[in-house]
Order: sequence, then C-alpha cells, then structure tokens
Amino acid sequence: MLTNIREGLGKLFAILVLALIAVTFVFWGVDFGLTTGTVAARVNGEDVSLYEFDQALRTREQQLALSASGQITNETRNQLRSEVINMLVADQVALQRARDLGFVVTEELVATAIASQPQFQVGDNFSFDIYQSRLISEGITADYYEAIQENALYLNSLRNLFTDTSFVLPYEFRLIVGLLTEQRRFSYALFPTDIYYDESSIPDESLAIYFDANRQNYLTDASLDISLIEINSDMFDETANISEEELLEYYEINSDRFINEEQRLARHILLPLRSNELGEDLVGRISQGELFEDLASEYSQDTLSAQQGGDLGFISRGLFPAEFEEVLFSLEVGSISNLVETQFGLHIIRLDEINQGLVQEYDEVRDILLVELQNELEGTQFYDTAIQLADLLYSNNLDLLSLAGSINLPINEITNLTLESDQVDIRIIETAFLPELRNGSISPIIELGENHLAVLQVANYYEPVPLEFEVVTSEIRSGLAQAEAVRLAQIQAQSFLDALQEALDGGADIPQLAQEMGATWSEPRWVARDGELNDTPLELAEASFVLEKPNEGSFVVNITQLNNGQPVVMILNDVEYGSTEELDDTVRQSYGFQLTELISAIEYETYLQQAFEDASINISDMALAPVY
Repeated sequence: MLTNIREGLGKLFAILVLALIAVTFVFWGVDFGLTTGTVAARVNGEDVSLYEFDQALRTREQQLALSASGQITNETRNQLRSEVINMLVADQVALQRARDLGFVVTEELVATAIASQPQFQVGDNFSFDIYQSRLISEGITADYYEAIQENALYLNSLRNLFTDTSFVLPYEFRLIVGLLTEQRRFSYALFPTDIYYDESSIPDESLAIYFDANRQNYLTDASLDISLIEINSDMFDETANISEEELLEYYEINSDRFINEEQRLARHILLPLRSNELGEDLVGRISQGELFEDLASEYSQDTLSAQQGGDLGFISRGLFPAEFEEVLFSLEVGSISNLVETQFGLHIIRLDEINQGLVQEYDEVRDILLVELQNELEGTQFYDTAIQLADLLYSNNLDLLSLAGSINLPINEITNLTLESDQVDIRIIETAFLPELRNGSISPIIELGENHLAVLQVANYYEPVPLEFEVVTSEIRSGLAQAEAVRLAQIQAQSFLDALQEALDGGADIPQLAQEMGATWSEPRWVARDGELNDTPLELAEASFVLEKPNEGSFVVNITQLNNGQPVVMILNDVEYGSTEELDDTVRQSYGFQLTELISAIEYETYLQQAFEDASINISDMALAPVY
C-alpha cells in the first residue's frame, strides 16, 4: 500500500510531461559530517528524520524486489540509499519554498485527502478500521502517514503555481508542434537472420564453456506457496432472504423514484431575436381570436413544428432552455405566454394539455426493486465482513486459517506461484513477493476491484536454484545459434552499406542489389512522429527521427536493428516538418495543453534546482553508510 502512495508523492524527478526532459539534483555544497543519531539530513536547519528515511528506503527496496525476483545486491542497496536521501532532501527544499510562499494546508484538507483514497474505502465509504490496520501492517504510524499527505498537498500547491501561470508563445507553439508532427520518408533493406540460423554449426564443447561462464543466468524462478482469502459482494447471495414484506417496504421508502415525470403538451411560434414588435403584434392577434396554428405555420422560424401548427408534442423538464421551461411549466392549460427569449430567438408558447406524473405500481417495478435491494444487502454484507476482517488484522496476531475460521471464509491454497504466473491477479502476486511477508506474516488488505478484497499468507518461499547443464543444453545451443545468425546477418548488412554509397551515386538498382545480398527490400514510405507508421516497425520509425536531415536531393544512410536482432540498413531521403495551420481546433487545443504542461514542468524543475543549490544541506553518515 505504501508503495503506491509514495509513487504519487514528492518524486520531483518524474513529473515532466511527455518525458522530454529530466533534471538530476546533485549535492552542491553538501556537508556530509552530520552525526546526530536520529537525523538523516538537515535542510536549512530543518531535519529529515532517520525514521522517514528508513520508511522511504524500505518502500524503494520493495519496489525493486518485485522486478528482481526478490534478489537485491548490497551494491544496489547502497545506490538506493543515495537515491532516497537525495529525494527526501529535494522534497524538503520544495516544502520549505511552498511554506515560504504562504501556502497553507489545514487538518481538514489532509483528512479529506486520506478519506478519499480507495485503499482505505469499502465500497465508497472510508473505513477507519482498514486505515489503522493497513498502517500497522506497513509498520508506519498515523502521524507519519498524515505528514506524507500534508507534504503532498504542499507540493501539489507549489506545482500548481507554475501550471496556472505558464503559457506558450506562438513561435514556441509552431516550432514544437512542427517537430511533434514531423514526417520522414525512408526505404530500408532488412537482413533476415533465419537464413543463417544453424544449430548444427555450434560445437558441443562450446555449450559447456558458455554454461560455465553464465551460470548465474540459468536459475529456476523464485516461487511461493500461499494461502489466500478473498471477499467480494458476489459471495453474498441475499435473494432468497428477501421477503415480500421487505420488498414492499423498500418500495414505499423509494416510491418517489417511481413517479412518471409531469409532461406538458405545447405549441410555439419561434421568431428571430430583436423582432419584438412582430412578436407583440402576434400575441395581440392571438388574443383577438386568430388561430395560433395558422400564425405558427406562417411566421414560425422552427420549420419542422411550423408544419404542424407549432406542435412540440409532450415536453418533460430538461429538454428545452431553462427560460422556455420556466414559462411553460407556469402556464395554465389553454393560456398563451408573452414573448420568451432564449438563445434560439423569441417564443410565443401555448399550453394545450398537462399529463400529471403517475406513480408506477409495485408490480411494474418489483423486479427492479429486487435487484436493487439484493445489491444493497450484499454490499452491506461485504462491508460488514470487510470491517470484521480489518478489525481482526488490527487487533489480533492470527494465522490465516484462524482468521478465515473467525469470519467463516474459505481459504484458497495456491502452489508454485511465480512472478510470471497468470493464475491470480497481478496485485496478489506483487504483494505475495514482498520480502517482509516471507516470515509468515499476513499481508495487508489487497484491493482487487470494487467490492473485492483479499489477504494472503506465504506458506513457503523457494529461492531460485541453479539449473543442471543437461536441462538448458537445448536453450544454450539455440541462443548461440541465434547469436551467430545475427553476427553473420550484420556482416552482410555492413557489406551492403559499404556498397550502397557507390551504388546510389552510380544510379544502380538498389532493390536488386539488396535482393542479391539476401535482404528484403521495402520501398520508401512516410512515417510520422505522432504515430502514423505505414506498416513500418516501430523501432525503425523511431530510428529515422534520430538521423540528421539530408540535404535537398541527397540522402542519409544508417545501419540499425530490430528488437529481434535482425539488422536493417535505412536510406532517409526526405523530411517534412508539420504545420500548425492544418490542425483542427480540438488537436490544436490538445497540443496547447500538453505544451503548457511541459513548459510549466521545465519551469518548476528549474525553480527547484535553483532552490536546491541555494539550500544549506547536511547529510548524516548514517543515511549513506554502505551496506556490506
């Protein structure tokens, strides 16, 4: 849970829109001589505690452990210590600037932010029991977590200061959008590796040599056996428990929802704005006895209803402009309105009939009521069970079997679970592989969806073990054969590239040359930076935008490769910058918003970098003490 929260807080180095820039803080003028036992760093006289540092470091280690099958080296841990203290110091600098600028975060704002977080809710309701149990299971205090939320609100206020005041100049807009919508035209020769793939060319003795040099790459996956409890609203079928009397009572309580809305049958004459004189004349003529229908047919600008004598049919509230409906629903049957002005023009309205709202009978809505009441009761059952679960986790040190027995829930035993398994939700896998659960602790509550929770306990953790040579012989032979095929294809691609310049200058048939050298030729095509690929592999499209722009009538050649290792020789012969004049309003606004976000991010990072340079920073030896 804390992992997800920290990813959304204070990471000043990961907020840049479009990922086009990155600013790395380094320790300008930092004193590493701080020796206070409970302080990790001191920033302009304010302390960053070792407790906060330890919690942030543990979170980063948990994140990394998930991507490294639980294996983290001491070298990586030392790097993480530096990254985490760097992040916390940067956060502290930003917080001080936010407070200096006069931003205020009240206790009410912090409470609202916490109560709105889904990880502390059951259904749509905040649960204090779940809040407490989750903090305890993460080993953090409420004061610390609330301080994190307060800091996040301060940082968000500071960030919004730049977002709200940034703007894009016209020339900046034209330049950047021109680059973002740029197109490039190139042809290419693909040298397939399959024609060079030959497992029989790999000597047997090379397999053992390769295996001995790369044993660390041939391990089983780390795996787990877990016990799992899931709670979801589908577990509670309350249909059989709903009596007819309860359903009738529910109908009575909700009867106002089953009243058909009042409808009014009306006619109107629509006139242009500022034609008040004509309108007053028509109102007078109607009052003197001329037929409304005839005048509507002759004068109304609403050609569709004019053909029906101004008939609009039955009208419910919410279908017409507010000014029109306010008058219509105040008229008596048969009465004529004065002129009513809306954005469409001037209206003369006649009310012909009122269809009063009728209450739908119980039998008409019984099936709807049954489903609603069933869902409500199942939601209540789910909520009560979830609260009971949270309370047990908070107040008892039970094993999962005892926990399941206390609330009468089944346990699902899952064996041989790996990080690549697909038999359970990825959130269950990520939680199960948290290092701190390997001692048999019960996990925090895991949210799997709306009204769907789970907790788990690791029964067994199996470390990766080396694979025997005989098990991986086929895999090694295939890998070496593929590597040799790539090497031979690269040699052929380089030979083609060497011959290409002379061939292009001499007007030779390039597709024929590519075919003779074993390549597959692709004719010139345009690709766009903003997505149009024309059946071109993405890695080639991206590579084309790294190449220099060719001079007019010339070309630029380059050798690259696909993700599968197949080499490709590219021939770039044209570049066309995008034009803002061709953008429709929606696309123009979208680019404008993205560029404003980008510029505000750059300004924000520059501001923080300067604040960081100006700060007085002391780092404790304990924060950066290496792990051996």
